[in-house]
Amino acid sequence: MSQATPTIDKKKYRTVYLRKRKMLGAKDFDKKNARLLYHFHNFFEGHSSAMIHSFLSIEKNKEVNTWPLIEWLKVQGKQIVISRCSLTSNELTHYLFEDYKQLKESKYGIPEPQEGTIVLPKDLDVVLIPLIVFDRLGQRIGYGAGYYDRFLAECLSNCVKVGLSLAPPLDEIPFAESHDIPMDYCITPLGVYSFNS
Repeated sequence: MSQATPTIDKKKYRTVYLRKRKMLGAKDFDKKNARLLYHFHNFFEGHSSAMIHSFLSIEKNKEVNTWPLIEWLKVQGKQIVISRCSLTSNELTHYLFEDYKQLKESKYGIPEPQEGTIVLPKDLDVVLIPLIVFDRLGQRIGYGAGYYDRFLAECLSNCVKVGLSLAPPLDEIPFAESHDIPMDYCITPLGVYSFNS
């Protein structure tokens, strides 16, 4: 009698790779963020985009530290857009980031803007995308709520989608679905991966 092959799904990938990231020691975490920042600078140096959306890091999940990226982009004269998540409608509302006083930490530990100038997805040039793991085809696995897939579907086709990851890519994530929107690039401590054919 043949033994059934155990199924591995998105949930399992999410659990395994998030656990790996959370196990990063402070020194290793800081080193990876510093290397990612270096490649981020090279990628965006002289980039013509004016309005860039960034996620704000969830510290307990050891997400890429986006604050140094945001501060550098602001020095470059870019407008930064951040989001607040509605727990009732499962949608993101986007605001121009003008002052740290706009922010208040949500119950999930995410800094979120409470007020400000609203920005529509169609006005964004670049979106920086959080993820848990990604592959060499530009597919990603996030936290499973689908916020970013819905958000990216509202952006114009020429909006550049850039993932940020502290880990290198897998060869392939075999769970791509029709509503999953692939990234154009992913910036990591090892360099920038391009998925544009």
